[in-house]
Amino acid sequence: MLGCLVSLMVIAATATAGDADELIELDKKWGESVGADALAPILSDEILAIGAEGLGDKAQMLKDAEEAEPATGPYNAGDYKVRFLSDDVAVMVHSTPAPDSHWSMHVWQKIDGEWRVAATAGVPIEE
Repeated sequence: MLGCLVSLMVIAATATAGDADELIELDKKWGESVGADALAPILSDEILAIGAEGLGDKAQMLKDAEEAEPATGPYNAGDYKVRFLSDDVAVMVHSTPAPDSHWSMHVWQKIDGEWRVAATAGVPIEE
């Protein structure tokens, strides 16, 4: 039994070590994405979103992405923290500076071998 537990711990550690970097890169691609077509592939079909306007879903996020003004500069998120709840579920938090300063929290889920955002929330940073 102890051998099985140790084996599972090693597998989980191995499975998540490189995935944190992959999730950070996916988040940066999300931040730099333009339009619904760029955003759709990383969102779970059943995503739950919380934003300034309240609760949202994938359709609302894609609509917002189509209507959004293009970014005025590069996406410079930082302060990334990634915690794995299992080998296929991770929670990420990070900050994004001005002009839209905010903290974000995303729940990522591996679906059919690909990481997708299953839930997301943002909180403005008071300046």
